[in-house]
Amino acid sequence: MVINGGMQMDNELKRSVDYSRKRLQAIRNCESKVADILWKSTQKIIAASKRYRGAGRLTNESALLSYAKNVTAEAEESINSYISAYSKASCKILGIDSENIESFLVSDIYGKTTSERNAVYLGNFAEDIVRMIKAGTLMGYSDQQLLSSIRTGYKDPYHTSVITKAKRKDINIDVPSYGKGYYKNAYQNIVRNASQVIALAWGQAEQEYGQESGAVGYFVHRGSSFPCPVCDDLCGYVHSLDTMVIPAHVSCKCRVEFAFRRK
Repeated sequence: MVINGGMQMDNELKRSVDYSRKRLQAIRNCESKVADILWKSTQKIIAASKRYRGAGRLTNESALLSYAKNVTAEAEESINSYISAYSKASCKILGIDSENIESFLVSDIYGKTTSERNAVYLGNFAEDIVRMIKAGTLMGYSDQQLLSSIRTGYKDPYHTSVITKAKRKDINIDVPSYGKGYYKNAYQNIVRNASQVIALAWGQAEQEYGQESGAVGYFVHRGSSFPCPVCDDLCGYVHSLDTMVIPAHVSCKCRVEFAFRRK
C-alpha cells in the first residue's frame, strides 16, 4: 500500500508547496532578467539607427539589420546564463547534484538546444525592432516619438504598435510567419523558451529527487483554480517515477507530492 504517514506526510507537503512556489518564482525572475536584457538591446539599436535614417526613410536597411543582429547576438550569452542559473537553482533547493540538469541544458529539447533556439529567436527579435524603426521612420517620427512608440509596442509589434499604425496608412511592412506553434513576435518566443526550459529543468530535478529519496510514485495537486483540463486529468492517482508530468505546460502551477511506503 502506498501511503505517507504522520511526520513524513507533513514534511513532504511542506516540501511540495515550497518547491512549486520557488519554481514559479524562478521563472518570473528569469522572465524579468530577459525583459531587461531585451529592452537594453532595443535601446541600443534605436540609438544606432540614427546613422541609417534620413529624409523619412531608411538609407541602409540591410546595414541597420546587420547591426541589430550583432546587438541581439551579444545578448544571447547573458540570457543563456540566466536560464542555466535559474534551472540549476532547483538542484540547490533539493540538495541534489546538478550534473543531470547541466546535461539537459545542452541537450536537444524538441529538436534544438536552448542556445540554438535562442539564437534564432534573437535574430528574429532584431528583425522585429528594425521593422518598427522602419515603420516609424516612414511615418516621419522624431527620435523621441520613435523611442516612445517602440517602448510601448516592441513586446507585441504586430497587433498594436507603430507597425499596425503604418499599415493603416498603406505603408507596407512585412509581417513574419514562423510556423505553427510559434508567436509572430520574437519577444514572446524568447521569454517562452526561457520559461519552458526552466520549468522542464525543475521537473527533472524533482523527479531525480524523488527517485533518490525512495519514493514509490507521486500525486499531482492543482496549484490554481483556473480551469485546465490537462492538469485536471493528472490529479487523483499515483504517477510512476519513470516519468515526470509536472509542469504540464509552461504556465503550470501544479505541484508534486511524493508517495512513500509506510515504514
